[in-house]
Amino acid sequence: MNILKMRILIINIILFVNTFLMLGQNSCDTLPLIRCDENLIHNIQEENLRPLIDKFQNIKSEKHEPIRIVHIGDSHLQAGFITEKIKQELFQRFSQDTIASPGFVFPYTIAQTNNPFFYNLNYKGDWDWCKNVDFEKTCRLGLSGITVRTKDSLSSIQLKMENEKYNDPINYYFNRIRILHSSNPISIKVNGIEANTQDGTSVIQLNNITDSISVEIKNPLKGEFFELYGIILENEASKINYHTIGVNGATAQSYLKCDYFSRHLMTIDPDLVILSLGTNEAFNKDFNPIEHEYVLKDLILQIKDVTPDTDIILTIPNDHFKNGKSNINVESVRENIIKIAKEFNLSYWDFYTIMGSQASMEKWHEKGLTGDDKIHFKKKGYAIQGELFARALINLIDNF
Repeated sequence: MNILKMRILIINIILFVNTFLMLGQNSCDTLPLIRCDENLIHNIQEENLRPLIDKFQNIKSEKHEPIRIVHIGDSHLQAGFITEKIKQELFQRFSQDTIASPGFVFPYTIAQTNNPFFYNLNYKGDWDWCKNVDFEKTCRLGLSGITVRTKDSLSSIQLKMENEKYNDPINYYFNRIRILHSSNPISIKVNGIEANTQDGTSVIQLNNITDSISVEIKNPLKGEFFELYGIILENEASKINYHTIGVNGATAQSYLKCDYFSRHLMTIDPDLVILSLGTNEAFNKDFNPIEHEYVLKDLILQIKDVTPDTDIILTIPNDHFKNGKSNINVESVRENIIKIAKEFNLSYWDFYTIMGSQASMEKWHEKGLTGDDKIHFKKKGYAIQGELFARALINLIDNF
């Protein structure tokens, strides 16, 4: 047996063992506070999911197209802890590869806010920014919910995956880059290669896969902003492209304010959209259940309007504390989400019930899994949440 075949055999053995362990002992075995009997994707109309399930079940066929997932949310998603756990679990379960696409990324560091942990970012230039959570809208917004912009004639962004820092089974590499930006005439180079720029999107195909890029932006128009809305990093070998969109403080209404939300969603053309919103609505001192219901419906309708064949899974937010006690508004948010799922024949995942329902955040805090604000989780707590969702989705696919 030659060295290459031996390496492939070893990789396959490692992936098999990791998959076995993933489906074996898990958080349900070690944390009795979790209601694992409730950890499932509730299907309002099962047949709606058949095309998505078929794509997962046929993922290893030669003619398989990549499964595209977009996960939209708030601060629980911006740091990337939940979705990175979901991604790693799905990659291991449905792919025998050791590399995958990073998906949608954004230079949060430029906007002076926390960057997801799995990539590092540096930049040059004088930039400012705006967000979909700002009281007054001062710029155009895209799918990311944040825009960074500059009037500099020359600026740059350097981005690198943290593959060496984290001991994840699947590493991130890519050779196709799509940059979403304003339509003014510009020149963009990535790793020295001139991009093909048209109608607010610059596309670069590299000859080899990489885990880092240097983006150079030349703006010939003095006094006019170049606006950046996000970057999509992919490789054609990746069987799953999982795109995470998260903004601290975001609500469903926040994404309805995004001018290019629909255009950018169409660019990705997802098979599945996961909506993880509701925490900030419930925490709002002026929370109105009726308003929450209709705004969330508006966002779902907008998604369905541009990608009508996309499946949608709604997730119910976690219990959290407000003014020193469990926030009862989460119950109303939960009722609305289940009501909307039934009305639109969507699926939902009830994390509120899975974690233990009202006041359960206190028990998670006692286990050292949450922040002192009892709203957010620590990295380990988010990893458990991601593991639970991935397990529910995998069980749905396997048992369909």
